[in-house]
Amino acid sequence: MQQQKRFYVALAIYAVLAIAVWMTMSDIPFPVAGIQISLRRVTLAVLAIFAVRTILHWRAEQIREQREQEKVSS
Repeated sequence: MQQQKRFYVALAIYAVLAIAVWMTMSDIPFPVAGIQISLRRVTLAVLAIFAVRTILHWRAEQIREQREQEKVSS
């Protein structure tokens, strides 16, 4: 149960950070290697990558726990 609580807290923190980025950073694009990139979007993309990694790690831990329980009960 502790791990699930930590997971939800981490997702809430990612959401708060995303809102803070959206509210404080400007969406003015700047040229990088010939294309226009917004610093806000890059930052949000990095946060999204971390959130996805957190979700995948949490799911992998759930699968590992299920396999361990199956081994013990067998």
